[in-house]
Amino acid sequence: MLDIKVYGKTDPGRKRTNNEDAFIAQQILDDNHYLAVVIDGVGGHEGGEVAAGIAQQTIVDYLQQYMNGERLSLLKQAVTQANNSIFEARKQREDCEEMSCVITACLFELDDMCLNMVHIGDTRLYVYENSILRKLSHDHSFVGYYEENGSLTEEEAMNHPHRNIINRVVGDEIHNIDDDKFIESQTFSLTKGNTYLLCSDGLYDMLTSGEIESILGKDIPVEEKVNELIDFANQKGGKDNITVVLVQLEDNEIDSIETKAIDNISGIILPPGVQPVQMQTNKRSFILIMAICCLLIGFAGGWLGCRAYNIHTISVNAIINSDTLTVQPKNMQENIENNDTLKTENHGQ
Repeated sequence: MLDIKVYGKTDPGRKRTNNEDAFIAQQILDDNHYLAVVIDGVGGHEGGEVAAGIAQQTIVDYLQQYMNGERLSLLKQAVTQANNSIFEARKQREDCEEMSCVITACLFELDDMCLNMVHIGDTRLYVYENSILRKLSHDHSFVGYYEENGSLTEEEAMNHPHRNIINRVVGDEIHNIDDDKFIESQTFSLTKGNTYLLCSDGLYDMLTSGEIESILGKDIPVEEKVNELIDFANQKGGKDNITVVLVQLEDNEIDSIETKAIDNISGIILPPGVQPVQMQTNKRSFILIMAICCLLIGFAGGWLGCRAYNIHTISVNAIINSDTLTVQPKNMQENIENNDTLKTENHGQ
């Protein structure tokens, strides 16, 4: 049975007093669907928080209201609705007229073993597989683009002065789901044993991929991994808000059962002279052994039956002729006199 662990947390960091980040980490629609979202607000102290809050609430409400349909399309519609809601709210509040946010949203389908991603901006989705961290989303920023194509190293990108300049946001104008250069979307196959990490730039601007891998590789609960990632980012400076959501897939199924030989037979009583038989996992060998056993039992049964018949015959004749021994046939008398074993077995019965 597939076991899924989902846990998220956000922290203001060491340099800021407010937190413009938000996240979602919950089951949604039914037992087979889980929603994981990281949102990073843009637009100043008040605006960023408001935009992130609108996106967070709108995405959940939309998916809970519209349960039918292709899941990736539904997620795109939910994020588009969040975009348009933020844009409309900008017109209602002068102090939030520049607000927007960036989003990485993932809808996990356990029945179909797939992950639907909708992404805008520079929050990120990673997969941790076979002890290696790999980025699945693409940063919508110039620095992120140069890092992905190899023009900048990870360390150079982390320290670049234009690191936080992005060219796609949620809420700057009205959009449709199919608008060009708006939503990046993709569906990935899920793999048992993998861990999926969603985070804001407050994490990956502080920690290298190797440092993140070192924590994700630990044999500790998912909640402790999230806490250690945030604590480590704060230890390294905590320059921005830090948000982390982890989705861990664990396989609790027993794929195969190995039949082992019996080494200790102290609790098994066997007849004298019978040796223990090693149990074999090969079905064909088992059938052959059973067939041989059946033949041996049949042969033994037939032999004992014949012996019993002969003994029975002798016993009957002896009783019939018990009045006078001289009447016994010569051949019977010779048989009795010359077969001590036969007489002994007959006497024992």
